[in-house]
Amino acid sequence: MADSQFRPLAASCSCGASRFRVNARPFARFICHCTICQAYTGKPYSDVTVLRARDVEVEAGAPVAYRKHRLPPNIERGTCASCGTPVLEFGLAGAAKLAFVPTANYADTTTLPPASLHMFYHRRVSDAQDGLPRYSGYLRSQLAVVGLLLRGLFRCRDR
Repeated sequence: MADSQFRPLAASCSCGASRFRVNARPFARFICHCTICQAYTGKPYSDVTVLRARDVEVEAGAPVAYRKHRLPPNIERGTCASCGTPVLEFGLAGAAKLAFVPTANYADTTTLPPASLHMFYHRRVSDAQDGLPRYSGYLRSQLAVVGLLLRGLFRCRDR
């Protein structure tokens, strides 16, 4: 079922050179404390929203450079070639290609879903005080996020 109330969301890197538009409501949001996300963002964790990759439209000429930091997972992490900050990430979940958008990149965050969980919590730099479920260890973290993604994909399959 289409979401007739949704309006596309503008997003960009911190300098604004790498802009893109999100054309569907993100179906999931989580906070990752893994060391790869810490290195990628330069922060203690990565707060990301998730949607289908086909619902993200990167502006032509945006200076985004993609890199895989480790295999698996099969995630391509894009940074702005102008300012070096995270722009967006793409990865596969079964047959679905997904986009992971850093929450800080949205111009307006009021319509985004709330975060659902913390993953790789054993790698945290500081304790979270938000009451969300916390998953530690590789397997428990991956299972929690895969469950979140599958539930989200199932809910948005008819959009």
